[in-house]
Amino acid sequence: MAMPTTGKIGSPLVGTLPFLLPFTVYVLHTIEEMQGFAAWATRHFGPETTSMFAGYHIPLMLLVLLCSWRAVHQAQHGAWVVLATAFQWQFGVNALFHLSTWAIYGEYSPGAVTAAVVSIPATVAYLAWIRREERITTRELVIAIIVGTLIAAGAIGFLFL
Repeated sequence: MAMPTTGKIGSPLVGTLPFLLPFTVYVLHTIEEMQGFAAWATRHFGPETTSMFAGYHIPLMLLVLLCSWRAVHQAQHGAWVVLATAFQWQFGVNALFHLSTWAIYGEYSPGAVTAAVVSIPATVAYLAWIRREERITTRELVIAIIVGTLIAAGAIGFLFL
């Protein structure tokens, strides 16, 4: 598929770089979580090991990268844009999970720092950009928010297994 030439920013690639935010946020967030999330989750939810954590995050990271990369090449509207947006929304919801569990348990939730300083600002910036640049319709955005919320609920629910 040809590189898009639409958008308000000069270079087509630069004009679509925000689509890579979901993947970037995921990588940074997972790096923070690797040190202690499994032990923390085991104390508060269900058994988890660092190996299990890595085992399901690696394919998920590749999926998010695929969606982000395809959205870069799609540039506006369509399934890849919706999926990239859903994943970015999910990281915003996940941030709220980390911050609220930190407050509820009175114990640092591994991932809370990137949740506060990366995930939330990136989600706000991404959503502002995607609407300002008209890369997504209102209907697609609603679908992305629903899908992203379901992904976040599934990820949180997975902790109880």
